[in-house]
Amino acid sequence: MKTKLLHSTLILCVLSMLLVMGCASRASQAPMEAPAYDGQAVAEEREVMVMSTQVVSAPTSDSDYRDPSIEPLIIRTGSLDIVVNNTEAAIDAIEALVKDLGGYVVESSLYKYQEGFRGNISVRVPAGRFDDAMENLRDLATDVRHESTSGQNVTEEYVDLQSSLRHLQQTEAKLQQFLEDAEDTEAALAVFQQMRSVQAEIEQITGRMKYLEQSAAMSSINVSLTPDALAQPIEIGGWRPQGTLRDAFQSLIRVMQFLVDALIIIVVLILPVLIVIAIPIVIIVLIIRAIVRRRRARKARAAQARVETQQQ
Repeated sequence: MKTKLLHSTLILCVLSMLLVMGCASRASQAPMEAPAYDGQAVAEEREVMVMSTQVVSAPTSDSDYRDPSIEPLIIRTGSLDIVVNNTEAAIDAIEALVKDLGGYVVESSLYKYQEGFRGNISVRVPAGRFDDAMENLRDLATDVRHESTSGQNVTEEYVDLQSSLRHLQQTEAKLQQFLEDAEDTEAALAVFQQMRSVQAEIEQITGRMKYLEQSAAMSSINVSLTPDALAQPIEIGGWRPQGTLRDAFQSLIRVMQFLVDALIIIVVLILPVLIVIAIPIVIIVLIIRAIVRRRRARKARAAQARVETQQQ
């Protein structure tokens, strides 16, 4: 009985050590003073302590796992604002171009105007064909209004995730060994709960690593398309009516904004105040009217009584 109790206690102590190791920090372990048990208990204690020392002494420095042969992971993104002759035809051409490059369309949309369509399309292409894709997209345009590219180096984060993943996998293997050696239900349950926590962390890390790998492998490009008819400024004898029209719309928006703000203030602030003030006034008026009616009714009954008395 003492042997099972000691074994369960030691397993719980080892779980605490594993929690410290899961945070990727090297903890200094104080020497444990062995209680005065029999020889078999002392032997089991030494065996468990050797296993826990192996787990805690696992390398925690990221440099121990860094692979110098790993290629840098760069997430590249691009953005283009272009003018085209025909928006619908340009979107079809972009879809065909992306397919030829080994990529795919994430999202596309068209907006109807009197002079034509505006469009927007988001695509992903292999990172190695990113420059080719940008060049081909520029070739489809009659004018490039805006162009931007950016790159995010996630190599360090990816290597750190690899290091954390290996540490957690070692911890999981030791927990599995402890679970197999557990001699009572309480100890087995404690090990199993800790193992589930470690496995959840492993799933999160592997998911993040997969996302970084996919993002670095497939670059994203967003393209805004404007038809040439909308891009050309309207000018008549040096006068550009679109400027006057823009100013008129801005004035209209300001007026509508003022009216809406005034309506909100009236409904939300002034109207409740008026209602609160009006309620007692209405009550007083109703009371006064009731009193006046009663007095008139009394006078009418008194006058009628006098008339009847005189007639008699």
